[in-house]
Amino acid sequence: MLALNDFSFEFAGRYLYKNASWHIKPGEKIGLVGKNGTGKSTLLRLISGEYDLREGIMNKTGGMNIGFLNQDLLSYESDEPIIDVARQGLGRLVQLEKEINELLIQIETDHSDRTLNSLAEKQEEFGNLGGYELDNAAEKILEGLGFQTWQLRLPLKQFSGGWRMRVMLAKLLLQQPDLLLLDEPTNHLDMPSIEWLEEYLSDYPGTFVIVSHDRFFMDRVVTRIVEITNRQLYHYTGNYFEYLEQKHERDEMQQRRFENQQQYIKEQKKFIDRFRYKASKASAVQSRVKQLEKLERVDQVMEDGVVLKLDFKCKRTPGKVLIELKNIRKSYGQNRIFNGGEAQMLRGDKIAFIGANGIGKSTLLRIINGTEPHEGTVEEGYQVDMAFYAQHQLESLNLNRNLLDELGHAAPLLTEREVRTVLGCFLFTGESVFKKIKVLSGGEKARVALAKTLVQESNLLLLDEPTNHLDMQSSGLLAEALRNYKGSFVLVSHDRYFISEVANKIWYIEDGILKEYPGTYPEFNEWFAKKQELQAAQTPAPVPVKQETKAVKTNDSEELARKNRAKKTEKELEQLSAQLDGLKNEKAETETQLADPAHAGDLKKIAALGEVYNSLQQRIDRMQADYDRMFEAWMEDAENPS
Repeated sequence: MLALNDFSFEFAGRYLYKNASWHIKPGEKIGLVGKNGTGKSTLLRLISGEYDLREGIMNKTGGMNIGFLNQDLLSYESDEPIIDVARQGLGRLVQLEKEINELLIQIETDHSDRTLNSLAEKQEEFGNLGGYELDNAAEKILEGLGFQTWQLRLPLKQFSGGWRMRVMLAKLLLQQPDLLLLDEPTNHLDMPSIEWLEEYLSDYPGTFVIVSHDRFFMDRVVTRIVEITNRQLYHYTGNYFEYLEQKHERDEMQQRRFENQQQYIKEQKKFIDRFRYKASKASAVQSRVKQLEKLERVDQVMEDGVVLKLDFKCKRTPGKVLIELKNIRKSYGQNRIFNGGEAQMLRGDKIAFIGANGIGKSTLLRIINGTEPHEGTVEEGYQVDMAFYAQHQLESLNLNRNLLDELGHAAPLLTEREVRTVLGCFLFTGESVFKKIKVLSGGEKARVALAKTLVQESNLLLLDEPTNHLDMQSSGLLAEALRNYKGSFVLVSHDRYFISEVANKIWYIEDGILKEYPGTYPEFNEWFAKKQELQAAQTPAPVPVKQETKAVKTNDSEELARKNRAKKTEKELEQLSAQLDGLKNEKAETETQLADPAHAGDLKKIAALGEVYNSLQQRIDRMQADYDRMFEAWMEDAENPS
C-alpha cells in the first residue's frame, strides 16, 4: 500500500536516513523504534505528506487515506462540543447527516418528488454506512479514552492539552484511515485508557504505524518492528520483546562476521607486507591486494551516539521511618481529592503511586514535598534529604540560567569540573553547557531536571513521570539506576514496564482513601484482578421498597449538590481561562515588539522586553498548571447525571 525506495532525508545539515527502503503492506501493525533524534517522528511526517521527500521515491496506493496523530495537535482549539469534533473523523457520514437535516427542513414546504427522492437516497446511503450508530460509536471511543458521558457536550476549548489530544485520537479512530500513524499516542493517557486503546488496536482492521516509548503497549499491539539506526531501517517480525531477542542475535552474528573478516584482512595484509618485495611472490601479492580491494566490508556493530550514565547517590543514611502520612485530606474548592487514609514510607521503600488521571497522584507528591496546602499531617523522619523531580519542568527550572549555573545553584559545593562531569552524563558536553534553559527542547529540559535531582545526593526522591521525553534505552538505564539506588522513592508513572522493574510497593486510591499494596506491580495486578472478580460475583442483597425510596431522595439531594459544585467550579475555570487568554495576548504583543526592526539597535529595550516575555511565560505556565489541576479535580468529582 506504500513503498519508500532508496530514500534519503537531510535535516539541519545531517542525514537522518541514507538510501533506506520500507514497504508497508495492508494489515500490518508496525512499531517504529529508535533512539531520540534518529528521526522517528520525521519519518511519519514524510509518509503523511507533511514533509516533502526530496531524495528517493515514495509510491502510495491510489486514493489511500492517511490519518496522523502528532503532538502538534495539543494546541488545537474549537468552540464545538468534543463529540462533534470527534465525529468529524466520520467525514462522509457527517456531511450526509447535514444534508439530510437540511432536506427535512426543506420538505416542510417543498413536497416535490425530487426532494422526496433525494431525501430517501441520502437516508439509504446514511443507513448503509452505519450512520444511525454514529453517536454510539463516537461515545464508545471517547468514553474508552477516559471521558464521562456528561462531558461529551462540553466545548473542546474547556479541556487541557492532554484531554484535547484524546479527542483528536478519537477522531482518527472513528475515521479508520487506510494507514493510521500514531506518534506517542499514550503520552496523555492514564492506565485505564491505555489498556482500552490496547484492546481497540488489537482488533483494528486497518494498517498502523506507532511510535511509542511504552514497551508494554508496543508488546501488546504490534506484530512488526522497524528500527531506525545508523541512517538505515531494519525490519523485524514480532512484538517489541521478540525484536529485542532478534536484534541481539543479529548483532552477535554481525559482530562475529566483522571480527572474522578483520582477522582475514589482518592475515592478508601480513602476507602482503612480508612478501611485497620478493619477485617470486609478486603475482600472489598482487592477487591478494586485488582481493582486499574488492572485499565488501562488514560493519562493526555500533551504538547510535551516547547514552545516559546514571548513578544516584545518598550523602547520608536516614532513620527507619522516612515519611508518615496521617489522615491526609485535600480539596480544590468543593471537589474532594483525598478523603483520609494513612501511609508510611520506610527506609528502602521504592513505591509506585498508580491510578487514573485526576485522582491526585502529582498532588500527593507535592504534599509530601511540602509545597501543596492540605489537611492532615506529614511527619518527616530523621536525616531525610528530599529531592523532587517535577512533571511540569518549568516549575523547577530557571529559564534565564544556563545549564552550568542551574546545576551549580542546585549543588553549590560541587566544582565547575564536577558539574560539567554530571552534565556530560546527561549528554550535555562542550559549549552546550552554556545554553539557556529557555532554548532547550522538552526532552533536554527533562534531562536537566533529572541531573538536578542527581546532584543533590538525596536519600528520598519524589519522581513525577520521570520517563517522559526519554527513549526506551534511556528509560531502561534510569530503571537500572533506581534499582541500584540505596535510598527510597515515590514515583508517579503510567509506564507499566518501568514501574514493574523498580517498585517494591504500590500506592493506590480507593474511595478517596490512600491505600498500600506490599508487593510489586505484577503481583498487585494479579491480586487486584482477583479482587474485582470476587466483587463482581457477589450478588447484592434485596433492598426494601421504603429504604429504596429514601435512598433515591438522598441521591437526588446529592445530585443537586454535585451540580451546584460543578457549576461553581466551572465558573472558576472560565475566569482562569479568561486570565490565561489575557496573558497569552500580552505575550503575543511582546513577541511582536521583540520582532519589530525599529528596536533592533536598542539593546536596553530588547533586554527589557525579554524580561517581560520571560515573566509572562512563567505566569502562563503557573496558571496553566493551576487550571489543569482544578480541571482534573472537577472531572473527578462530577458524575454522569443519568
